[in-house]
Amino acid sequence: MTTPDDAGSRPDEPRYGRKLPQDPPVTDGADAAGQQPPTGAQPPAAPAGWGAPQYGQPGYGQAPQYGQAPQYGQPGYGQAPQYGQAPQYGQQQYGQQQYGQQQYGQPGYGAGAPLGGGPPYAAASKPGIVPLRPLTLGEIYDGAFGAIRSNPRVMLGLSAVVIAAATVVGIALGWLLSGIAAPYLVELDEALAMAGELNTATTLLVTALTTSVTLGLAIPIVNGLLMVSVSQSVIGRRISPSDVWTQVRSKVWPLIGFSLLTTLLVFVALGAYVGLVVLAATADGGLAVLVGILGFFALIAGVFWFYTRILLIPPALVLEGQGLLAAVRRGWRLTRGTFWRLLGIYLLTSLLLAVISGLVSVPFEFVSMFMVSVTTSEVAYLALMALSQIVTGVITTVFLGGVVALLYIDVRMRREGLDVELAAAASEQPTP
Repeated sequence: MTTPDDAGSRPDEPRYGRKLPQDPPVTDGADAAGQQPPTGAQPPAAPAGWGAPQYGQPGYGQAPQYGQAPQYGQPGYGQAPQYGQAPQYGQQQYGQQQYGQQQYGQPGYGAGAPLGGGPPYAAASKPGIVPLRPLTLGEIYDGAFGAIRSNPRVMLGLSAVVIAAATVVGIALGWLLSGIAAPYLVELDEALAMAGELNTATTLLVTALTTSVTLGLAIPIVNGLLMVSVSQSVIGRRISPSDVWTQVRSKVWPLIGFSLLTTLLVFVALGAYVGLVVLAATADGGLAVLVGILGFFALIAGVFWFYTRILLIPPALVLEGQGLLAAVRRGWRLTRGTFWRLLGIYLLTSLLLAVISGLVSVPFEFVSMFMVSVTTSEVAYLALMALSQIVTGVITTVFLGGVVALLYIDVRMRREGLDVELAAAASEQPTP
């Protein structure tokens, strides 16, 4: 028995539930799915080609036609994604690029927009010694060596001149002051004084102290020179020694003052540690041992923490042109959130340089022992000591200064998008 709802229906027409009363009856002009377009404007002719969208296909949130295999939020099989629709699994997602364009965190073919906006430039471009993106440990070390190769006149030549001058001045002052201090030490041991060994020991001790002082004043200046050179090598520029000195000249006294201040704070902490141990020893010997052990580890941890937090202050002082107090606040903020990474790289670099310095100084020690055994000339021994300090000082200072400068640039690229500014600066330099 035929009901009114079944009138005009086709036997092969798929039914999704009950036929709605408002569905129009099927006429001779019905389409393949058994549906008639509504009265009014006629639909345009369907484009030719398999998989092309047909009139009457479901839109967003509508049921699919018969024979289609819809996915959640996806177009039918063989159809191209419509505007605003999500692609299938494995296809391009929102915000991703097509093949040949930059993916997140990967260098792309051609140009892409830098992090933080700004003009587009080649992804992970490398106009200088390092790529303009967050750096890895290997890239930082490679960049430190690359800075030496890029501008050896500043990184090696100018640094060696400053370190050599400080070493020679320190040894000369020590030799002069040892002659003043030696008579006061004769009373401590007349036998050694008669043998002449006390004078030699006094000379070595005093010259070591004075050389430490002069190098302590010179190393901050050398670090400032290195940071300017490295910052220019990052964008592919080679700056002359005179231009480097022009930029650092106004920052010499702030650099020296900051170095003296930090050294004073470390000595104050060391004095407080010794005072606590002595105070505990007056009360109980066991308490003194306990305070000494715990205080020693606390002192070491405090020194590491302190030097890591102030690590980026000299680069901020030199490269950003700020005053000392502003640079201190600036460098302190930059190390916030990157403490452990900075500490790990700084400690690893210091250990490597300590090993290298020890290996380099071994030949000088053998030669000095030979000279002591065959001659008693203090001048020859002091000359050899000066040469050893100059060589090891240049190696350690130049490489460590380059690493610190690149750490400063790396932190700013990670947090402030400095790579955009560096890329713009690199593009503005004249073509050779």
